Amino acid sequence: MADSSPAPAPTSSHALPSPGGPGTSTQPHQPPHPNNNNQDIISVKNLQLPAGVVAPDVWGKAKEQPALLTVSLVLRGEGFGKAAEGDRLDASTIHYGELSKRIRAACSTPNQTAGHVSAHAERVIAEMSRKSAISSIVARSIVDVHLPKASMYGEGITLTNITDYDERGRTRAARRVFVVKGVKLMLLVGVNGYERGGRQPVLASLWLDLGSAGALEGGSRSGSGSGSGSTVALFNLEQTLVQITQDTSFETLESLAEFTVKQLQERLLNKILPGSQVQLRLEKPRAIPFADAPAVEVFRETPGGAGSTRHPMPPAGPFVGMIQDCRAGTMATADRMDETGGGQVERLNIIRPYV
Repeated sequence: MADSSPAPAPTSSHALPSPGGPGTSTQPHQPPHPNNNNQDIISVKNLQLPAGVVAPDVWGKAKEQPALLTVSLVLRGEGFGKAAEGDRLDASTIHYGELSKRIRAACSTPNQTAGHVSAHAERVIAEMSRKSAISSIVARSIVDVHLPKASMYGEGITLTNITDYDERGRTRAARRVFVVKGVKLMLLVGVNGYERGGRQPVLASLWLDLGSAGALEGGSRSGSGSGSGSTVALFNLEQTLVQITQDTSFETLESLAEFTVKQLQERLLNKILPGSQVQLRLEKPRAIPFADAPAVEVFRETPGGAGSTRHPMPPAGPFVGMIQDCRAGTMATADRMDETGGGQVERLNIIRPYV
């Protein structure tokens, strides 16, 4: 699966490690509380669900398909220190085996959407993290739903939901990230003469930070289908990348990256996702014989979001202790279960990956 780690924070505390590829060193994730340099994290990676997820397939048809769920829990305060000291499971930690069983049991309904899966997972997390009526040990959860069969040219589509909780376990901030990773483009690009004679592979990875608003549905949660064009456009994002780049002939990756992001904004983001943030990473795996690939990466804000706040974007490289692979989820907290529906009917315009 793809290496990635979307984990931005609610306000200023979503600092992220430097992007990189396999084997690259990364900086540790900044804890949710800036004054605390200690952090304990519990993760379950690539949990296979007993039922598939309804989402657009590579042909644009709504279809049930396999999904992998990754959850990471950032613990509050002293973390699982007491459990570690006593070498036993206690109220300072989360039993990851029980967490996995409960999530699988909750996500076993046919025709469930990514929104349903994310909501069920967050409900289980909330139940297991609440150790008393006024105390919860989880400061942040990252729920990723990865759809490996939803991508034609890449490694899959990932939907990520990052939620921060207060001391009582109530949601205080949430962010959503849409990810397309490792899209293979055959392009004419390079400064050397021999590179001008033929196309070579360029791997493109794209992260869209949608923030906390209902951006995907144009701010609407009515389920009327008014945002269906946004949903279709996002799931066709890699096709849009191919269309934008296929006839280009830049000498540098820098120019290619800048051009591609501007085109994405003009064709898509300015209209349906104003205020979103985009990160594009381009790699040339055949350019340097003794390196995996040189790469460039750009971060851009899409204008138009009223009152939008800058947040660091998810990194392209592996993320120590957090989301080791590029996954994704949807924003659907336990108290918004009634807003996660609409995906059971076999029509693309009511599949809402973010609700």
